Amino acid sequence: MALRKASSERLRASVPLERARALNRQPRRASGEYVLLWVQASHRSTANEALETAVDRANVSGVPVIALFCSTANYPEANERHIGFMFEGLCELREALERRKIAFYAVACSPPEAIIVASERAVEIVVDGAYLRLLRRWREELATRATCTVTEVETDCVVPQLSMKHARAEVAAATFRPKVLPLIGKYTRVACAVLPYIYGALDDATRKSFESTIVEFDVLPLHRGVDACLGVLDTHGLVRDPKCPRVSSHVGGQSQARAKLDAFLTKKMLSRYHKSRNDPTLCLQSHLSPHIHYGQISVVEIARKTLEFRDAHKEDADVCASIDVFLDELIVRRELAINFALRNPNYDTYDGLPTWAKETLEKHADDRREWTYTLEEFECGSTHDKLWNASQRQLVSTGKQHNYLRMYWGKKILEWSASPEEGWRIAMALNNRYSLDGRNFVSLTGVGWCFGLHDREFHEASITGTIRRFSESGMMKKFPAGIKGYLERWGDDEGGSSKRRQMRLEDMFLKRPRV
Repeated sequence: MALRKASSERLRASVPLERARALNRQPRRASGEYVLLWVQASHRSTANEALETAVDRANVSGVPVIALFCSTANYPEANERHIGFMFEGLCELREALERRKIAFYAVACSPPEAIIVASERAVEIVVDGAYLRLLRRWREELATRATCTVTEVETDCVVPQLSMKHARAEVAAATFRPKVLPLIGKYTRVACAVLPYIYGALDDATRKSFESTIVEFDVLPLHRGVDACLGVLDTHGLVRDPKCPRVSSHVGGQSQARAKLDAFLTKKMLSRYHKSRNDPTLCLQSHLSPHIHYGQISVVEIARKTLEFRDAHKEDADVCASIDVFLDELIVRRELAINFALRNPNYDTYDGLPTWAKETLEKHADDRREWTYTLEEFECGSTHDKLWNASQRQLVSTGKQHNYLRMYWGKKILEWSASPEEGWRIAMALNNRYSLDGRNFVSLTGVGWCFGLHDREFHEASITGTIRRFSESGMMKKFPAGIKGYLERWGDDEGGSSKRRQMRLEDMFLKRPRV
């Protein structure tokens, strides 16, 4: 009893109450055999508020935790590149949970069907939070059909967003920032505790009982590795896109994410980040976005470690300025994207853009375009612009683009498409197909920003109206050496073979990556 009480006290001390909410009014099942953790958004073993909530509920009830992941091979716009990266993290998660004696299963099934079936003998279901339409629909269906309590725990942000019932859609970072910044200290003050797991390893009777409930689904063999899991998903229609294979430049998993964070949080990196992060050859980036997308690292953990680094270097003005910029991107800009996804029902369509942006683009829709390209021409990187082609080549080859060039890339798609609506369709299609961090609220708003979202009006010009413009000459003027170096690496003249374009973790943070 004392251990159970201590578990709950530690959870309350480290996980704010507003992160968790009941999705239905069903009671906990008194005769339940386990607490079911639906792993969906957060694929990590520590700093995972949903996992620790499930452990606490299991401790209180005197039952084990069973974690379950459902993989649908036909998730909208997902392909082998995305799913392979995701399963690199899930295989690592299985090993970490096994060390805590927590059973973890993965099945080939579209949620929430398997969760509903697997919860027949559950005390309670705990699931991590989500913001996009389909993911919210899954949780709503689960809450309606489940016969036990369903608890949702927000794990993918610093300041909880789902509990902000009266929040409105913010128009820009300038209006959102003063509402979020004062709350950062509150939500980063204490790290999410790793609770003692009282029950221990799953006994044979409970294991057999659980496995009998999911017998109708194909189990994905996480213990055999990524290829074995993808092989099972092949029989369920996994998209093996020959133009978009898995990449070796970014490897999924919590350990990889933490290694990147450690490499980024150095004085060498952060003494220059605020001034030079947009130079495309300096590699002054954290490279964490794919890992954050799959919940392989906690944004609260990133923020806490970054703030600790600032405290240790508070006399260094450059480091402090860099950390302020980084945290603004990590928290303010990212959670502004969450706000947009939650408050704008058209967040993933052209109609979701600001009225002023659509009006100015409509006004200039018939302007003469010197260059127009189709989706296929953009995809192949066959435009007249070597810099744009190089950026597309980096995206296709590595699953990621330099942040600043990603903005140039999106702006030019708008400028060189037959219509603004067509430009939106092309930018979204390329981003979602090739980018490891595509298909989420951050990349949606990133594309949207290129079309005026969360931005202001600028001097009016042809085609793009009052939307902010980027130009190749402007990029060259701002970063002459940087653009030259970028073209040497990714341009069609000097880029060379794909072997030259593979990038190891230790190369990501050097001024001139070895090729």
